[in-house]
Amino acid sequence: MRGMSLPIEMIVVIAVAVLVLVVIAVFFVGGAGGQIGTIEDRNALTQACINLALSRDGCRTSWDDPVTRISGYNATCGGANGNTLKIACCKNDFVDEQTCKTNGCRCAPQ
Repeated sequence: MRGMSLPIEMIVVIAVAVLVLVVIAVFFVGGAGGQIGTIEDRNALTQACINLALSRDGCRTSWDDPVTRISGYNATCGGANGNTLKIACCKNDFVDEQTCKTNGCRCAPQ
């Protein structure tokens, strides 16, 4: 049985490897990320654009219409707070409604 024991160096290497894996897992699960329960601004814009496209009036719907609300998103931009296409556009550097709809949501220019 004496030849089957692990050297102390191997035990230390295994312990360090496990610690590194735990730190990496915590990083990817969200321990080093942004706010918990929110989605990124780009993903919010994509979801709001989908909501816009599926709305009754499509791209003619106002960018702050309740139909463009994004579930699980709340942000502040330009002094305004909310979860609509307007806020997602602001957070993605689209300064006006038409530019956001045309370039962000790929709506036809109106």
